[in-house]
Amino acid sequence: MKYIIPIIMLSLLLFGCKAAEEEEETTTDPALQATWKTACYVDDDNDSIIFTPTFSGSTLTLIDEKHSDTSCATDYRLRVETHSYEVEETGKKFVLTIGSTYKRTAQSSSAVSTYNTSSKCGHSDWELNVAKDCSEEGGGNKVYCLYEISGSTMYVECNNSAYPTSITKTSENTFTKQ
Repeated sequence: MKYIIPIIMLSLLLFGCKAAEEEEETTTDPALQATWKTACYVDDDNDSIIFTPTFSGSTLTLIDEKHSDTSCATDYRLRVETHSYEVEETGKKFVLTIGSTYKRTAQSSSAVSTYNTSSKCGHSDWELNVAKDCSEEGGGNKVYCLYEISGSTMYVECNNSAYPTSITKTSENTFTKQ
């Protein structure tokens, strides 16, 4: 009888640990676990972009390099985001949970001036090549992505409300394994 309380406490502790372990488990795809990179491409603002996602465990780190020319030769700014993701059990789909913060770095005097004038991310003391923490407006939101891997090339199509049903292959969503 004197061992009932310790046994109950031990049981609660073990069940509590098991529940916590189950919550931390996520589904990943070993084929995704790598650093991927787009070629330089031109966006709608006539700036050039290089986009580099790294899948590691259940974390997705996105590096977004913006350039003020059309050939990715002139750095403008760097944005680094960290999100969590989970592959759907059927594979070829993952849901991304947007992180609450990201880092932004002004990489040109033009970006420094623009950011200080507009108090970008609530900061008015931007300096060249110094990263600042920014709040992510969509933090916690879900993004649904469909992906296809063929050799060392990955294609990804994402949507904010539901999984896409197909992938339109463009330079913006074509990644090469690094």
